[in-house]
Amino acid sequence: MKQQYTTLLFDLDGTLVDSGEGIMRSAEHALNHFGIEVADYRTLRPFVGPPLEDSFIDFYGFTPEQAAEAVEVYRERHAAIGMYEEELYPGVLDFLREVKRRGYTTAIATSKMRGYRREGDLSRTISLYR
Repeated sequence: MKQQYTTLLFDLDGTLVDSGEGIMRSAEHALNHFGIEVADYRTLRPFVGPPLEDSFIDFYGFTPEQAAEAVEVYRERHAAIGMYEEELYPGVLDFLREVKRRGYTTAIATSKMRGYRREGDLSRTISLYR
């Protein structure tokens, strides 16, 4: 059987990397900034995925101005701590090595802002998580 595809595109968050811990703890930090105590940070799982501004507005009734401030507070913690709380899912490195061995070109997609991600090939991005 002839190989149909030569390039594989992977989403970083939720596919290769479990980024939930850093996102939820950073959202908790931002909420604390506004005097909102969160009994269990894991209840903030809905923050994983959608745009942060929308989450603060939809889940906590923030105004757009409050949401913008919350995102700034979130990003301060996430840049210093949260992005280092991310982990590769088990088996990802072995899988990616096999994909490379088979000759596929790999690429990564993410909605992370510049500075929270690395430009270039997938192997350099994944090396951040070793």
